[in-house]
Amino acid sequence: MANADAPFGFRPIGSDGGPYNGSTRRCQIPATAATAAVFIGDAVKLDTENAATGGYQSVDLATGGNPIYGVVTSFEASPTDLEAQYRKASTQRFCQVALALDNLFVCQDAAILGLAAIGANAAFTKVAGSTVTGFSKSEIGSTGTATDDSLQIVGGYDAPDNDMTLSNALFIVKFNNPQTKVGRAGV
Repeated sequence: MANADAPFGFRPIGSDGGPYNGSTRRCQIPATAATAAVFIGDAVKLDTENAATGGYQSVDLATGGNPIYGVVTSFEASPTDLEAQYRKASTQRFCQVALALDNLFVCQDAAILGLAAIGANAAFTKVAGSTVTGFSKSEIGSTGTATDDSLQIVGGYDAPDNDMTLSNALFIVKFNNPQTKVGRAGV
């Protein structure tokens, strides 16, 4: 049976050495951030161009090749738009972020990576998410792309409806260049 083509970005599922405990950090995406919309499951990077508000770290949408701070797991209610499940462009929004360092994430592949991809480095694709569900549509892209090895494929995701030999399979990944890694140079 074919895997469903239903990308959701990155979802935290564990940490190196244990289960994911739900720990997140409150961050803000400022209205002055130049990116387009940000969705639940999108990877974000530290925003060094826009100041933090109220002591909360500013983040901005990350694309392939960027060092990754973490993944958006939820947004706080917007007082001006209570139904918005995502951050609209040019609006300030507070969000919860699961840090990339030491966490594992599940993500759908965009092609047929197969079991041979386990252990390989890979890129991720970034396209606009769903304004209805609020979920990202980021996926694992190709493996072995030297300029964009943002991810390492750690293993297959164990689920009864996940056939890792077909397209749109789910894999467990970790980010190769987390921004909060000790000894990491620069932003």
